Amino acid sequence: MLNHTSTAGEELEQQLDPRRWYTLAVILLPILLNSLNTYMIQVALPLIQNSLNASFSDAQLIVTCFSLSLAVALIVSGKLGDIYGRRRLLLIGVSGFTLMAILGGLATSPTLLIAIRIVQGLAAALIQPQVLSMMQVNFLPREKGLVFSIYGALLGFGFAFGLTLGGILVNWNVFDLGWRTVFFFNVPFGILVLLCLPLLPESHGNPTQRIDWTGTFFIMSGLFLLVYPLSEGQKQGWPHWIWGCLALSLLLLLAFIAVEIHKQKCDDAPLVDLTIFKQRLFGVGMLSVVLIYLSMFSFFFILTYYLQFGLHFDAQATSLAFLPLGCGFFLTSLISSQVVDRWGMAVLKTGALVTASCCFLFVLLLRIDAMHLLQMPYMVLLLTYGMGLGLVTTPLTRVVLGTVPAENVGAGSGLFNTVMYLANSLGVALISILFSTALQQPLKNAILSDYVRAFSVSLTACGALALAAFVCLSFIRNQHNT
Repeated sequence: MLNHTSTAGEELEQQLDPRRWYTLAVILLPILLNSLNTYMIQVALPLIQNSLNASFSDAQLIVTCFSLSLAVALIVSGKLGDIYGRRRLLLIGVSGFTLMAILGGLATSPTLLIAIRIVQGLAAALIQPQVLSMMQVNFLPREKGLVFSIYGALLGFGFAFGLTLGGILVNWNVFDLGWRTVFFFNVPFGILVLLCLPLLPESHGNPTQRIDWTGTFFIMSGLFLLVYPLSEGQKQGWPHWIWGCLALSLLLLLAFIAVEIHKQKCDDAPLVDLTIFKQRLFGVGMLSVVLIYLSMFSFFFILTYYLQFGLHFDAQATSLAFLPLGCGFFLTSLISSQVVDRWGMAVLKTGALVTASCCFLFVLLLRIDAMHLLQMPYMVLLLTYGMGLGLVTTPLTRVVLGTVPAENVGAGSGLFNTVMYLANSLGVALISILFSTALQQPLKNAILSDYVRAFSVSLTACGALALAAFVCLSFIRNQHNT
């Protein structure tokens, strides 16, 4: 039996591309492109709002529409990669992403920029599942821990460097372009990625599977009607149509679940195999993903607005405040695989608890000194917060995707990322409502004490979400080597 297992492992290793470690760099380049874009825009968002005379609601939509369109297209794009080839989908996605970066830099109104960001999100949706699928199928089980650690570290690098680079680019103001440089920067990077993609071997999943377009329609419509009204509700004064959209979204999402269950029973290629939620580790893991990413993206959004509107930091000073956070994330992402192999789920629970504690400590520090966020106490706290994020988010990717069967790896990767980016959209929409309600003033009329109050209330909510993630993770035992 042992010899048979050993022989099977040797045959698998012989089937894998011996150049897979070199091609990993190419596989991860599109992820770095998307990560840098996301966080550079995060720093520049208040400047975009001022330049285009956009409302706070418009600024939310610039973030949420990208994440939402990305989220709703991710599941189907994973299957498209399985059917038509992952490298081909990467080529289409990176091309569309780069084109939208050009158009985004030329945008002259918030409405036009929001539309461009929607299309850019759809292009990004073609990228993410292909990368994770290639990571799953191109490496041996014993190698995947290191591969996902590199993936997480790259996200941390993109986060730390993206925020810093965004602030530097805006402050340099090359050719007097201001915030537009954060879009134009993606163009040469995107071209570089396109030139490298031919180095990748083509990869398929099950080419005979069909796309569940009925389920796709229900989930796309349901998620859009959930997030968009939340972003527009406060601006519009919560009219009846907002509540109608929210009720309709619930019906559409319930219809999606009913359709998927029916297709599963009839063996008719559902968009999402809902039976994977019967696996306790997967279900609780996905709930943990929702909670920790709701907390994280909400924190990023409100910290940016507090720094730039409340404390009047410029983009470069804002990026410096985020730098220790990104560095902490990068450092713990690098070692996450090794520490999880040694201490198991305790690492993820520690990360969630540290993240929650830092949010609550931040509220206490604001009572002592609400202005000097570039001084040592805040820098240490943000570094610790980033380290906590790295400990919980990077291993969580590996834990959740490790439960997905190999034949469904494309759809599983898409589902994981759908939940993550949906948490981004919902987090920004919900925390904006809480932040604006606690602010009690328009952004430009509010004084520092108003911002401190709104920021403190929002931080408390972020901490509560991270604490809830800790509770969920506590139900997961070390059933196997995660």
